[in-house]
Amino acid sequence: RELKWNLEHGQQSILLMNRRGYNTIARCMQCNTVKTCPRCDIPLIYHKANGRLMCHYCGYSEPASIRCDACGSEYVMYSGCGTQKVEDELHRDFPEARILRMDLDTTMARYSHDRYFTEFAEGKYDIMVGTQMVAKGLDFPDVTLVGVLAADMSLYGGDYRSYERTFGLLTQVIGRCGRAGLSGRAYIQTYSPEHSVLIRASAQDYRAFYEDEILNRRVMLYPPYCAMGSVLFSGEKEAEVREAAEAFSAMFGERLKAADLPARLLGPTPSRLPKVAGKWRWKLIMKYRPDGAFFRVAAEVLKAFAKESRYGKVEVSVDPSDIG
Repeated sequence: RELKWNLEHGQQSILLMNRRGYNTIARCMQCNTVKTCPRCDIPLIYHKANGRLMCHYCGYSEPASIRCDACGSEYVMYSGCGTQKVEDELHRDFPEARILRMDLDTTMARYSHDRYFTEFAEGKYDIMVGTQMVAKGLDFPDVTLVGVLAADMSLYGGDYRSYERTFGLLTQVIGRCGRAGLSGRAYIQTYSPEHSVLIRASAQDYRAFYEDEILNRRVMLYPPYCAMGSVLFSGEKEAEVREAAEAFSAMFGERLKAADLPARLLGPTPSRLPKVAGKWRWKLIMKYRPDGAFFRVAAEVLKAFAKESRYGKVEVSVDPSDIG
């Protein structure tokens, strides 16, 4: 309804869908098998533009098929939504609208970002739909409507920064409308309309969000009340990676205890994406006080662990400022 009103009154609109592709899941309705990347432990994304199933992590792709590889059934259902599907449905509902899609697939050419944004500013498009690249730092005086599709995808992102990132993304994209003389409207599509983060973001209430979030961080001991980092283990054999992660964790824990340092080790556990580009991944999360004593112990453990030849095929990397 709001898009139709804008089209009738010559005003522009922006839709944010922070996932590219057409369908996000290809599932067999007979055996319930999901089509996944053979090199990564994640579902393949259907791209209608080239008729292929693609992995957004390692680049693997294969022709889309209506037949299940596991049981041979032809009852394969494609579901989920990305920017390509949003664009397709907009063309169906508003055939007269000039629609610009902004995502990694449409902006790979050099200077394409600048060219498309310039054309949108010049009024050559009515609706711009895209990933988070349409949310930041843009100033279009004729944009009076912003819609956020499937806001829950980032809200439940899986780490302690999900609320912060969602609030930042929503407030940024909402701020793209009504920047000139015309008033703006914003709509957020969500299964959780009562969620405090969405309520704070829709009201642009930075102070209330900060007060909620800083209390959570203090109770759960998250930054800024501690430093947080990760140790990532990766290799071609999952059993070797798991064994190396457990051995490193035990060695690290003993050294920290002996040094009487205020630190906590969480895990090791499989990473959020357990397999990427043919390598299995485990992680150890560290909560610690960022001082020289902790880093000295960490360096000692890394040097000692590197001498363990039985774990020579497992790569170990440390990121002192991220949870991996």
